[in-house]
Amino acid sequence: MPDIMSNLIAVAAGLIVLVTAIPYVARIRHPQQKPLAAYLIFVSVFIMATMLLFNLLAWLAISLELGNALGKPGPSLVFLALVLLPAIALATWLARKPPWRNPDPPA
Repeated sequence: MPDIMSNLIAVAAGLIVLVTAIPYVARIRHPQQKPLAAYLIFVSVFIMATMLLFNLLAWLAISLELGNALGKPGPSLVFLALVLLPAIALATWLARKPPWRNPDPPA
């Protein structure tokens, strides 16, 4: 049975990330981009990139038999940095882009 406290900590950490993303995205968004659209772009890209990188790196660590090393603080912090930093960079880049506009159809 999973540890209830670990689940609560994970949910609390996720909520903290979502709340702290609001002022960050408001500051970095493109001036033509609507705030809600920029926030949703940032959060959806961040979540998808984080899930992909976490699963890929966890699979790689298990395949290379490095799973036990992730129980130590140093390798765990490197693992989290390898997951979170590219995800934040990609989400920031996409939230900063101007909104895509379709050209008007020819009359």
